[in-house]
Amino acid sequence: MTKYTLMNKNKKIFDFVYSEEDHFIVSFERNYPENEKYAPLCLIKNGSIDKIEFYVWWKNRQIPASRSGLKEMLSKTNIYDEDNFDLLDAKVYCLSLSDQYWVKEVNEDVSWESINFFDNEFSEDIGKILFENKKLMTHISLNSPDMTSNGNYGKRWKIIDGDRYLLKSGSKIYNQEPFNELIATKLYERILNKGEYVEYSIIFGNGRAISKCKNFITKDTEIVPAVRINEFVSDNENKYSHYIKCLKELGIKDAEESLDKMIVCDYLIANKDRHFNNFGAIRDVNTLEFTGVCPIFDNGSSLWYDENDMYVGEFFLTKPFKEYENEQLDLVKNLDWLDVSKLDDFPDEVRRILSLNKLLSKERIDKIVREVELRIKTVKDLKKSLSE
Repeated sequence: MTKYTLMNKNKKIFDFVYSEEDHFIVSFERNYPENEKYAPLCLIKNGSIDKIEFYVWWKNRQIPASRSGLKEMLSKTNIYDEDNFDLLDAKVYCLSLSDQYWVKEVNEDVSWESINFFDNEFSEDIGKILFENKKLMTHISLNSPDMTSNGNYGKRWKIIDGDRYLLKSGSKIYNQEPFNELIATKLYERILNKGEYVEYSIIFGNGRAISKCKNFITKDTEIVPAVRINEFVSDNENKYSHYIKCLKELGIKDAEESLDKMIVCDYLIANKDRHFNNFGAIRDVNTLEFTGVCPIFDNGSSLWYDENDMYVGEFFLTKPFKEYENEQLDLVKNLDWLDVSKLDDFPDEVRRILSLNKLLSKERIDKIVREVELRIKTVKDLKKSLSE
């Protein structure tokens, strides 16, 4: 067994004992009570650390075992257990580019400044192997934010001109997701304000389109996903009202409008995978003050990206607040922020961008464009009804 310390920058939050044999956290030691407020939100509740909650949080910040090529790669490092892979087995610091949490052995003398990925370079081995399909190397460094990136699709972090960028590929059939990210960006440019969304562009590598976006988190901020925010207060309200209540309790202004913008935008591009882990709020890790909601990001699972041509436009279950799109859109009660005239030629932009993807047929593109036109009409009708 090994004893580790959970850190937030250079603040020690608590120690825990980890069993390499069982791949499990055995116990906690609360040796730094003055720093426990710097723990991930709601990890410590009612005066105690919830072992299960910590385990869920821990697993959510790790690369999933289902990521293509991961099993083969880790088997070469002699740290892979098919059922129980854990970053602690790899003896790395578990650093991320989404927050400032990391772990070290209790008596290890190392500072956050010397190892964090915001200021320091990191290994590109993981990205080259899993994302670029490079041949396995004899020596693989796992010192990379790619090891703490969640999700099943191929992605990697890369330093470009000193900035940190996330690169993401799409699914094999149509590789439509990178184009959807660009379409979403063009939509947001029309109807949202700067800073309310993450800007995506398309680059080409290894014969395929890849989406590219700059990291919107700094070394002084962290993403707090909605799944954690939802635990800040407890009641029996519906998901939408409950989340707004949580945001207000945390001091976030314009909670309803921010959430409504996300719902409307997701409806317009038929986003089927807006879940409680890909939206949330931003917290200053030094002051613990919430500075606002996260800009809208992760829009690739849109526009029937994984459906055969004949099913484009068909029904799908919605997330995160309602199972049906019309019910989720009905949650929006104010569209004063939306200039619907800016949507008039948006279908033409959708067609132009999708036409860049040589894997898509003209028939498929035509059907997607028609569906976007219908969705624009629905939103226009909603705004009209709300203003009457």
